[in-house]
This record gives sequence, structure tokens and C-alpha cells, in this order.
Amino acid sequence: MNPLRILSVAAVLLPVLLVTGTASAAGDLPAPTSVTPVTGTATVPPWDPNPPTLVGLRTGRHDAYDRTVFDFTGGTPGYRVEYAPLVAEGSGQRIPLAGAATLRVVFDGAYPAVDLTRVYDPRLPTLLQIRSGGASEGHITFGLGVADRVGFRVLRLTDPPRLAVDVAHQPTQPFTTERFSGGAGTAAQVQITGVRSATHPGYDRVVFDLATATTPLVTVAYTGPNPSTVFVGFTAATTQRGVVGGPNPAPVGLGQAKSVSFNVYDNGTVSAFITTGHRTGYRVLLLSNPTRVVVDIAH
Repeated sequence: MNPLRILSVAAVLLPVLLVTGTASAAGDLPAPTSVTPVTGTATVPPWDPNPPTLVGLRTGRHDAYDRTVFDFTGGTPGYRVEYAPLVAEGSGQRIPLAGAATLRVVFDGAYPAVDLTRVYDPRLPTLLQIRSGGASEGHITFGLGVADRVGFRVLRLTDPPRLAVDVAHQPTQPFTTERFSGGAGTAAQVQITGVRSATHPGYDRVVFDLATATTPLVTVAYTGPNPSTVFVGFTAATTQRGVVGGPNPAPVGLGQAKSVSFNVYDNGTVSAFITTGHRTGYRVLLLSNPTRVVVDIAH
């Protein structure tokens, strides 16, 4: 376990310890990429006479992500982590947090031994603020205010029992108008299952979801005939005709990214065209587990 900045620990167990600096190591994990809700079961049965008790909350910065650690005694409770508003237990009143998005953490079958009224302001690259929605009948809720809707993961750790929530740092590569070429090029067929999009602070994101374990060759560039249209080319390792799921064109309707249309050819290639409001910089991310091609277009 890397050193972490201790923010709160139950006074009956340990004095408050503050460790500053960056928590990173040669064996550090890569940045998480999934935004799918994560659930887990408790390590002790609900009738256990010593249920999990939340005794501390810590945060730390790693090379590619920020980490929040919830320390427990008596095992770890059930949990659900997802992007959703934080609301107060009992009243249902929405609780605002710093940042562009809120990652809600709900513990089921746990009891607090920390001050749930405290507001934490770690002000890390992605993790900006932590607040609690309170506790009621074995439920404890927290909200992590983050700078953007980024990938996250949940790790259940032992000795001592604890749950870690990692939120990825935003991409550091710059926006550019230069031609991009990349990808493994090993996918036998281009299989695009759909297109997703969302606006983020400073850019619009277009995600091409692929059904293959690896990526085809990917080329991204502005087209000559229409200088405000971004061309995304997919080339398979064989000449199997590609498959594109969903509507064509696919409506996007964001501030900068407007729509995506496809041309499918018999030589194993698929061309996608992202229409934009005006010519600006873009960046390309090739992600795995699941396989995705992401094109961010600056506002």
C-alpha cells in the first residue's frame, strides 16, 4: 500500500497522521477507464454481532489516478459506486460538491465512527472534494466531487479491511490538428457496436465501441473537402466487410460535435465522419477492456 494522506481516523484507534507528497511506485496501477456502476457484497453476514465500522477516510495522488480509501474494522460492507447525485439520508435533499461530476459511494451494512459532517478538500488533479450524505439504518453515503466524468475502479483490500476508489486523471496529451495513426491493427474485422458522446469541460467526447478484443488500424484527420469534419478511419487485418450498429448517421448534437456518419466498404475498412461546429484541435485515445476508440474535440 502506498503512503496516503490521512484525512480522518477514529480517535479511539489512532491519532491523526498527515503524510504529504505523491503516493506512487514503480508497480503502480494504470488509470481506470470504466464508468460502469460497481457493486460488491459484504465480507461478513448481516447478522454478525460486530458489523463493519467506518473508522477512517484517506486520499492520495498516484501517477495516473487519485485514490480515496475508506478504512473499516470488522470487515468490509456491501457497496455500490456510480455516477449519481449525492442526497442527504432521510431528507433526500441534494448535496452539492465541487467539480463537474459526482461519484456516489453507498455502503450497506456499515456504521460510522468518523465525523460525517466534515467536508474534505484534497484538491487533487481529479478528486476535488468529499462530502457525506449521512448514515441511516446501516447505510452510509459519500459523494466524491471530481473534475470530470472519468474512469473509476473499486478495490477491496485486506489487513486492515478497506475499500479504495480510484478516479483517473484526465488525459494529459494536448489537442492537435495533426493526423493520427495508431491501433494494434490485429482485429480481423471492424465491428463497431455503437457510438456514444458526452460534453466535458473544454471538449466534447465521441466514443466508438468495438466488439473486438483488439483495435483495427485507426486514422484520424480533418478532411480536405470539409475542413470542419473529422475523419476516423478503421482498417481491419482482413478484407471482411465491417459491421456498424446503431443509426447512420448517429445524432450527437453537442456544442462542438454535431453528428457521426459511416461509410462501410468491401475491402475491410469503415470510415466515420464527425461533423463539428468549427475546425479545432482533437486528441485520440485507444482504450481496452472493453475496446474503444475515443475522439475528444476541443471547444
